[in-house]
Amino acid sequence: MKRNIHLHWLGLALVAATLWLALALPAQVGAHGPADGGASRSDINDLFSVIFWISVPIFLLVEGLILFAIVRYRRRHRHEMPDQVEGNHTLEVTWTVLSFVIIGVVFALTTRFMMTRYEAEANNGSTTPDLTVHVTGYMFNWDYEYFLGAGEETGIKTTRKLTVPANRNVLLEITSTDVQHSFWLPSLAGKIDAVPGYTNTMWLNIKEPGQYTGNCAEYCGTLHYDMLIEVEALEPATFDTWLAGRMTSTEQFVSIGTDLDTPLPQGDAARGAQVFSELGCAGCHGAAPGAGPALAQIASDATSHAGASAEAFLRESILLPCAEQASGYNCQIMPSNYGEKLDAQGLADIIAYLLAN
Repeated sequence: MKRNIHLHWLGLALVAATLWLALALPAQVGAHGPADGGASRSDINDLFSVIFWISVPIFLLVEGLILFAIVRYRRRHRHEMPDQVEGNHTLEVTWTVLSFVIIGVVFALTTRFMMTRYEAEANNGSTTPDLTVHVTGYMFNWDYEYFLGAGEETGIKTTRKLTVPANRNVLLEITSTDVQHSFWLPSLAGKIDAVPGYTNTMWLNIKEPGQYTGNCAEYCGTLHYDMLIEVEALEPATFDTWLAGRMTSTEQFVSIGTDLDTPLPQGDAARGAQVFSELGCAGCHGAAPGAGPALAQIASDATSHAGASAEAFLRESILLPCAEQASGYNCQIMPSNYGEKLDAQGLADIIAYLLAN
């Protein structure tokens, strides 16, 4: 009997400790709200706070009644049968009506917020972006295309890493080319779905320059875990210098396309390693086989391939990944637009890097 009493009080102590921890760590609760950097962040936090403080008394009331019922109506000894309460119609109607009232209040607050302050400012024309970036998700990476203001082309395209100015309005226009993804920057803003055939928008105005990371928040396949987002926020003057330099490079850039015949320049393995990293190739071609052959296996396969030189085999594999299906792998997972991202020098560099491993 004493053992049962001890276990009973131990259980109550654990429940009380759990409740105390939940209330003693409000920062952990607040951490789930949007952080600094996203448009309308203060409005989102206000809505979050209202709903949170509506929930707190309800949680305390429900948990308090449960604890009261456990203590007040517990069985005192083995053969005792506690009083059986059939019900209380007045109480049941009251809490049912009250629940609908609470749901109605939350619904009204959320709807009002979604229809007014949360509406993307680009849709109502109240703000002109300093920079617009087209964000395209695909298995398993992100491409970024940069435009000045609301749509002046720069010709700049990057993969995996997004570079933006701090303290300026940046509009992200987000879509997908294959399945649904979700663009999530937890330290800057909420998450926005990337939906094929549809464009969603997100605003950024990052106060502090620095490096920020995120990831795809919608399961999208084998390498979903590696579909990372890297954001670099630069001081405005530094960003302007970066932008001007990239625009100059872009003017001189001539994509290789699907050209398999024109001789390539001498490749540089060190530069190729950088290109390999910038394009996110390590996600599929790492130390161990994944969605594609391991990095160390690629050179071996190219060298032993019959009917073409190693360079020609790799060139075709990069520019036309489905020209020849590698046994055990799905060629459609590999993006088919690397010819648009690489010029002759870039292709030569990455081939040199692959053959050096």
